[in-house]
Amino acid sequence: MPTANSVIGLDIGHSAVKIACYSQDEKERHLLFPSIAVPAFTISDDGEARRAARETVMVGSRSYFFGETARTQGGTSTGLSEDWVDTPEHMALLKGALKRIQDEVGLPENAMLVMGLPTHLFSRQRDRLKQLAGEAHKGEIKVVPQPFAPFQMMMLDRLGNPSPVRSMMEESWGVIEVGYYSTDFMLMQRGRWVEKASGSCAGVRVAADHLARMLAEKGLTVDLPECEEALQTRRILDFGRKTEVGHEVDQSVALVVTEVIDTATRLMEPYVRKLDGVLLAGGGAPIVHPHIQAKWPHAYLADKPRLAVAEGMRRFGMALMRARELQGVSV
Repeated sequence: MPTANSVIGLDIGHSAVKIACYSQDEKERHLLFPSIAVPAFTISDDGEARRAARETVMVGSRSYFFGETARTQGGTSTGLSEDWVDTPEHMALLKGALKRIQDEVGLPENAMLVMGLPTHLFSRQRDRLKQLAGEAHKGEIKVVPQPFAPFQMMMLDRLGNPSPVRSMMEESWGVIEVGYYSTDFMLMQRGRWVEKASGSCAGVRVAADHLARMLAEKGLTVDLPECEEALQTRRILDFGRKTEVGHEVDQSVALVVTEVIDTATRLMEPYVRKLDGVLLAGGGAPIVHPHIQAKWPHAYLADKPRLAVAEGMRRFGMALMRARELQGVSV
């Protein structure tokens, strides 16, 4: 029977796959790789072929490269659609994540797997994602709304116990999870999800798309992963020279910031004054946080925001397992 340590938090984002788990030597482990999967092919170089074998999985009758190997061998970001959980690329990323865990951490095959979905897709795709994940994983599978996870990360310690400085049943928080494909909003009022104050809007991809178009107009052709990185670094590598694109980045970021603030205002304005705080998480959170904080001074940036969803899922799973152990309930 799996123990409370046998929990995997898996956040398959549209930019990167993030994994949080607790290894058998009782250490927290976080793994991350690009959300890229492409059909595999024969690689002639022996050394590269050995490396690729570590990042190759079977989906049906076809083999796929995933992660760094997929990117190195010419792949680009996949799954920029709402139905990508039904694609073979998504399954390749799921199987790739489980392979990485097995190879590097060694968790038991029946470990609890906690996954997430954007708020606006949760009710529609929860059962489907659980079914598909069950084809790749033998253990129990839980699916939660993505912004639920950073809230759990804040309310629980790393072992899944209640935080000594927070109270889930007494505090009320807004959560904004700024991802690549979507930004998701959730309001938790004294431990209860207020559904009418939850929703989604576009994520960082809006800024990346706009930046790519602006640079193309100046004769600089860049792909979306380059643009996503440039949103943080404000530079593009062009024929060995680092070109400053800060002006273009500012204009591009303004688009997603405006949309996030408008959606947050529409959903949370009636509640926000009475909240204990607004928590921002996700890979795009550092971009948006200063602007949200200027509007709502009790807005906080999650610790390690890009990993907050996966880590919150892990802590939630551990809390659930510990509660069952105390009650003597097997899974």
